Amino acid sequence: MIYIDSSALVKRYLKENGSERVQKTLSGKNLLAVSKLAYPEVLSAFMRKHRAGELGEGPLKKVIDWFLLDWDKLIIVDMNDGLLPILRTLLHNYPLKGADAVHLASALWLSQSLKENLVFMASDQTLLKAALSEQLLVLDPTAG
Repeated sequence: MIYIDSSALVKRYLKENGSERVQKTLSGKNLLAVSKLAYPEVLSAFMRKHRAGELGEGPLKKVIDWFLLDWDKLIIVDMNDGLLPILRTLLHNYPLKGADAVHLASALWLSQSLKENLVFMASDQTLLKAALSEQLLVLDPTAG
C-alpha cells in the first residue's frame, strides 16, 4: 500500500518535477491511500495554477474531473480522534506544518490499524525525514 500526500498527488495531474515517477508508481497494482485533507489541498493547487494563468479553463476542468474520478478509487483516511495523540507526538518531535502532520499521522494510523507496512510518498523533505524517523518506507518522486 502507498500513502500519498497532496504534494505528490498533485504531480499526477500537473506536470511538475517528479510527475513521471508519480505516474509510474500509481500505474501499478498498489492500493493508494490519502487523508481526506488531500481533497481541498489538491483542488486548491489546481485553482492557484489557474489563477496564476498557468492552467487554462479547459485544462482546469480536465484535471478536476480526472482527480474526482480517481478520488472514488482511493482509500480515504478521515480525520478521527485516533489521529490526535499521533499528531501531538509528531508535532512535538518534528518541525512539521499542521497539514503535513495530518498526512503523516494518517499514514501511521493506517499502518498501525492494518498492521501493515506502507510506503509514504511525499515531496516535502522535512516531512519525508519525519516519516523515515517513524520507520515508514519513503518515496520522494523528485529524487533522482
